[in-house]
Amino acid sequence: MHGHVPAPPQPRPAATALVVIVRVIFVSVTLLSLGILSWITMLRIAILRRRPLDWALFWGTCVLVVFALVEFGTGPDDEPGTLGYIALAVLFTLAAGVTTHYLIVDIGHYRAVSAVRAASGVPTAAPLPYGPPPYGYVPPQPPAYPQPQILPQPPLPQPPHPQRIDRVRAELDELSDYLRKEQGR
Repeated sequence: MHGHVPAPPQPRPAATALVVIVRVIFVSVTLLSLGILSWITMLRIAILRRRPLDWALFWGTCVLVVFALVEFGTGPDDEPGTLGYIALAVLFTLAAGVTTHYLIVDIGHYRAVSAVRAASGVPTAAPLPYGPPPYGYVPPQPPAYPQPQILPQPPLPQPPHPQRIDRVRAELDELSDYLRKEQGR
């Protein structure tokens, strides 16, 4: 009747809603602009992780986007040349590559942060509410142990002074009396 109830599943350190919304926004900006605004997503990664490689990738993305925009702006109006197609391919590749890179790096970054928090004892997420316990479930109580009563104890008998201490004390008294007499002369 009163058996063990299985423990509720432990909450996973899941990404918060704000992190998911930020991911959706940056991926949408990159994909909907067809790669033209992919530098924004790379800037977010560079600021988030602060690694030299991420800053180099950000500046590389900026150079590629500027190259593509310059090629589209200076090319012939009637038929795009080979460089126009290359610029278009660069933008599409940037859109796909930056999106993939962003998701991999961002998810890995927040997993590492939650692992560090878990190791240091900082809570990562609020526990999930599980509702009331099942009908008839009595939560286990710690066993009640009787409290020990403190009884007054008689003072411990002092050990007798050894005779040697008394003898040394008497000799020191004699020596101090002798020195006082000598100083008085």
